[in-house]
Formats: sequence, structure tokens, C-alpha cells
Amino acid sequence: MQFNIFSQVSNEINEFFSSSVHIAGNTGATNRGLRSAGRHDSTGYAHSQWNTLNKIEMYYNSQFESGRIDSEGQRKAFLNICAFRADVAAKQVDIDLKNFVFVPEDSTSVWPAYFAQRQFRLWAKESYFGEVINQVAQDYSKYGTAVLKNVGGTLESVNLLTLRNQTDATSLQDATFVIEEHKDMTVQQIQEMDAWDTEGLDMKFGESQTVHERYGVVPLSWFKEQKGESVQEGDEFKVIDAMAVVALKNDPKSKKAAGGKVLFLEQIKQRPYLEVHWKKQYGRWLGVGEVENQFENQVVRNLTANMRRRALMWSSKKIFQSTDTELPANLVKDVRDGEILKVDAGGQVSQVNMQTQSVAEFASNEAMWEQNSNQKSFTFEVATGEALPSGTPFRLGVLLSNAANSHFGLKRENMGLFFKRVVREFVFPQFKKESRKEAVVNLATDEEGVATLKQALIQLHANEEIKKVLLGGRIPNAEEIKADITKQIEERASLFMKIPKGFYEDMKANIDLVITGESIDLPKRIETMTTLFNVLSQKGDPRADKVLERIVGLTGESFDAIAGAPAAVAAQAPAGAQIEQAFAQTQQTPEVAPAI
Repeated sequence: MQFNIFSQVSNEINEFFSSSVHIAGNTGATNRGLRSAGRHDSTGYAHSQWNTLNKIEMYYNSQFESGRIDSEGQRKAFLNICAFRADVAAKQVDIDLKNFVFVPEDSTSVWPAYFAQRQFRLWAKESYFGEVINQVAQDYSKYGTAVLKNVGGTLESVNLLTLRNQTDATSLQDATFVIEEHKDMTVQQIQEMDAWDTEGLDMKFGESQTVHERYGVVPLSWFKEQKGESVQEGDEFKVIDAMAVVALKNDPKSKKAAGGKVLFLEQIKQRPYLEVHWKKQYGRWLGVGEVENQFENQVVRNLTANMRRRALMWSSKKIFQSTDTELPANLVKDVRDGEILKVDAGGQVSQVNMQTQSVAEFASNEAMWEQNSNQKSFTFEVATGEALPSGTPFRLGVLLSNAANSHFGLKRENMGLFFKRVVREFVFPQFKKESRKEAVVNLATDEEGVATLKQALIQLHANEEIKKVLLGGRIPNAEEIKADITKQIEERASLFMKIPKGFYEDMKANIDLVITGESIDLPKRIETMTTLFNVLSQKGDPRADKVLERIVGLTGESFDAIAGAPAAVAAQAPAGAQIEQAFAQTQQTPEVAPAI
């Protein structure tokens, strides 16, 4: 059968919307994982990704799936218990840019770690990475899953409501298909995509088109035909992973023959997505977030709230009863103030008791479900910042605080590992790509850490100059040489640093990225090194200064920025092997470019 990319995309979209995946319970007569999303099996648990996401969005925004009006024509009240808990969770796992600390693994990777930290901060500032982190934290707790996409070196948060993927995939990397839906793209927006082939696209000014960006396997023979390449024998039995951007001619749900235009087609080695899940549920790709975690509680709280509202509405009414049939039908409308009612002998007018008798039951029920919501989401008062109820034992408050901190600490650590992977797989390759050619970096002389770098550069160039003089057969004056080089560098408003080729080639091996302390126990390491520093200081060991620099470096700060540059010491002319040793020790330091 001839492969048709338009039919393939349409079928995959229809599968995403119309089917659900079986998670647990009785599957009925079929053993297939997917089944109709409209079929309800009371003995089993089936999951539809689209229905779940749609329900999350509606509940988060206090909207009923069945509408705002009930069967009696009354407006329903939505007592939102989801949004608050999702927002609390997002705040508890929040990560800031200052948490990204590049730690050198050994002494030879000190400068690569320094420049990696600096380059990362510049990249994060230019790409607004802080906003991306905040959006990930929000999606992470709200939907249960957050997805980042690498778009030409820029990281973007993916709107899950526009994602169509294999519902039971373990990850987007091994899903049979991943489709991003770009709705209502105008002619101008499509034409701005330089790499897209828009020739023959039937669109007029003012019209819009939904474009589908698909990642999935395609036959190699079809791919070559689209690219105008010759098809080899056996290609029809091979498949490749490819990215295809298509504009469908008909709606995917239409029964008409699928057609359209392939705007872009490219073979890929890795899909540009990375995802993190709040709570993973086997059998489905979408994680379980705090809104979905409160689905059942939200239904019950809405039922209780509306029953209580209805009871209060009836209790506020004034209704009277009488055995006299001649009395007015409505005392409010038909009786004026001060009017005397004439009641037959034996008749009476009395008020009907409309008082609510179940206030205590309502309060007890609400307290039970509130407690259950807090237990499921760990949103006790210690996590939300509220004061503990009066009379709460101190020990109980400590236990609740420890439980909440441990729970959210695990989620935060999981997100830290996710961002560590993001930086290593998406950001580090950019740094390595840029380092494959010699680059010049401009550093202001008052920038953090530059004073220490200047001292290293002064020593480097002094050693080079001394070596030249020695090779010329003369005895160098090391003090004058170093003073002259120091003057030249100190007079500069900025330093132009030459970053050698391959400076970041071993970045993954030599530099560790610590975000939440998941791989390195920073407090414990700092405590150990502080003890070592104290011991060395008491002995007058000069290595104590190196240990102190290491301690400050583990905190993500610059020792030079805190303590300032060390006082200059008059240099003596090194001779012979001492010069060669001093010169060899500075080979790993970036070199200062000539003044312009």
C-alpha cells in the first residue's frame, strides 16, 4: 500500500481524540490497549489524554464540563480546590537561575567551569530562560507533565493542549508519532518560515491554515521520493525517523480523501523534546498532576457546596400555612403593611419551618474532604504559609513540615535532574559547537572573577616574555617584565580573551552541573572542606587558601568577588627548570588577546 503522509497524520489525530488506553481493571471482551473513548466500563480504568487535559484546564479555571446551569435552571457554584494546590506545588518546586552551579571536577577544569557558568548566564539572559523555568514549574504541577522543545538552540515550553501523541508511550522519544498543532497560521506567518516550501500552497490574503508538525517513522523509499533522490532496492522495507510539516487540505475528522501540502521534510536523529512528569502512571504517557489528583474531591466539594447553597436558599424563604382558604395566596404581594387578616373560626396562619437542620453534617463532610485533599497534595498549613489550627501540638507541626518538605523536595529534585539533562543535551552542545573555532570573549575588568583571571594572565605572559629573553641569550629582569605586563593589562577597560579550540570538548566529563544537590551533597561537602580549611589554617599550611577558594566555588560565588584580588608580590626571576615549570602550569588558561 502506498504511504500517504496526509492520511497518516489524519489517522493519528483521529486515534488521539477517539481512543483511550486501558490502565487497570476488567478489559471486557478485548485485550487491546486502546478502545473507544466514548465507551464506559464501570469495572475498569481507562485514560484519554485529551479528555484528561481538557478536564484539567476546565477545573483549573472553575468551569463545569456540563455547563454553568443545572437541570432546574439555577446557576451552579464551583468551589475550586485544584488551582490553589497546583500553584502551591509550583511554588514549592520553584528553581531559579542562581541554582545552576557549574562545579569543576578537577583542577584542570576550573577555567572551563568558570567560562561555562558565565556563558550560561549570558545565554539564559538572552533567551529569557528564567521565564521558561517558571512555565515548566507551573505545567509540571498543573498537568503532571511539562515538555521543553529545542527550536534552533532556543528552548520553548510546549502547550500540551496542542500536542497529539501516542497516548501510552513511555516518552516522546520512542512514541510512534508526536504531532504539534499550529492553529490558524496566516499567510505571512507561513511565508516567514524560510525553510518551508510554500510553492503551490492554496492560501489567500486574510486566510489562515492549521499546520501539523509531525515527528515519527516514515518509509525510506517515500522519503527519498519526496527529496527527489533515487530509491535503492530494499528501501521500501526500511523506515527512518523524520520531521514533516504538513498543511492538510481537509479537516482530519472529515471522511473526504486526505490531501494537502508537505511544507518541510527532514530526517532526524533525535526528537527535539524532553519531558518531566510529576507522578508517573504506568500505561500512559501523561503524568498525574495536582489538578487531576483532586478530580474526585472537586466533584464532591461542588456537590456539597451546591446542596448547601440550595439549602440556604430555601431557609431564607418565608413560607406560611393556613387552613383558611379565603386568605391571600401571597402575603408579600397581596397584604399591605398594617392590614388586618380576617381568619375563620378555628383557622390560623403560621410560618413553615424552613430552617436547615443539616449544617453540622455539611461542615463535617467538608472537613473530611478538605483533610483528604491536603493528605493527597501535602498542602498542609506548613506548606501554604498559613498558621496551624489553635491547639496543634508542636511535634505534630514538625512532622507535617518534614513530610511536606520531603514530598516537595523529591519533586524539586526530579525537576532539577530534568533541567540538568536539558542543559547537558540542549545547551552544552551549543557551547561545544561554538568552541570548535577560536573565539574572542570580551570581559569587563570589574566583572566577577576577572581580578583572579588577570593575575593568572599576567603570570602567563610574564613567563612567555621571560622565556623569549632567555632563548635570546640574555638574563631577564623578571620584576620589570611583570610590572610592564601588569601595567598594560591594568590600563585596559576590558579584556579580550581568546578561547582556544575545543575548550568545552570534555565539558560533560570535567564539569558537573548542580541544581538541587541531587548529585552532590553541597552542604555536607562544604562542611567537610571547612573542617579541612580550619585544620590547614591552624598549621599555617599555604594550601588552606586553595581549600577556601574551593569552598566558595561550591556555593556558586566567586572568591575574588568577595575577598578581592591578592596583593601583588614582587616577582623574582625564575631560572631554568623553574621557568619551564611555571610556563607549563599556565597552558590551560585562556589567553589574553592583543589590545585593539
